[in-house]
Amino acid sequence: MERNTVTETQTAPTPAPSAKTARDISDALREHFPAELVGKLPRITCGACSQNKGQCGDHRKKKCDECGVYTTPKHIHIDFVGHADVTNRLLDIDPEWNWEPFATDENGMPILEHDRAGNPVGLWIKLTVGDVTRIGYGSCPSDQFEAVKVLIGDALRNAAMRFGVALNLWAKGERQDPTAENAIASGGKAARRLRKGEEPERVTDRDWMLAMFQQIQDAQNDAMLMVLEGECKTKYDSHALTVHDAKSLRAEIDKRRRMLAKATQGEGVAAGAE
Repeated sequence: MERNTVTETQTAPTPAPSAKTARDISDALREHFPAELVGKLPRITCGACSQNKGQCGDHRKKKCDECGVYTTPKHIHIDFVGHADVTNRLLDIDPEWNWEPFATDENGMPILEHDRAGNPVGLWIKLTVGDVTRIGYGSCPSDQFEAVKVLIGDALRNAAMRFGVALNLWAKGERQDPTAENAIASGGKAARRLRKGEEPERVTDRDWMLAMFQQIQDAQNDAMLMVLEGECKTKYDSHALTVHDAKSLRAEIDKRRRMLAKATQGEGVAAGAE
């Protein structure tokens, strides 16, 4: 009697795709955008035009053939990539990317920087891509329409630049106009004379702010944090630190101090158990 035999063929499992390395993510983020996604942003170079809605006695508004904006002829062009295209790049690289405001109020809403008239002009954020978090800053003019939406978009572009997104365009823009990264800044704008009893306007150096955040996060003991506290106080007393930024730094120092204290307590418990 013959026995029917069934031969089972086992198919080798398909190997899982290898995870992206940090270098893969960095290279993908830094890829240049195609020319059709790069826009032209006019940057006024005449101080009088900048202070008078894009025109002055010597320069009248007209439509620019290159960027299509109706403004003074005294301007240069800064290449830029829009908020939507930057978001699309982030989604392509890391579908779970996320951003959050650096500080929130008691209602959980982002804390914004305001000018003397109370208009929102600045926003600090944290952007996380591929489990890496970096800081960014968005700014806009004090008369900006839908300022909060503009601040979020500008902050995302700025933070994404820290990851290398459109970095070549940012570098080109800074070489053309050193004030280009800050939408509030404008060439040739004279400082207003202060009224009696009025304090000078506080302005934070963003590079210093980013470096200070990093130093706080790297501090290994309370003595180092006290030194950093002193440096922040000196900046604040010299009007080189806004109230909003001072509060953000204070919160970061307190957070780091709690983390260090918790770690020290944990070491003490472990030593006692031994």
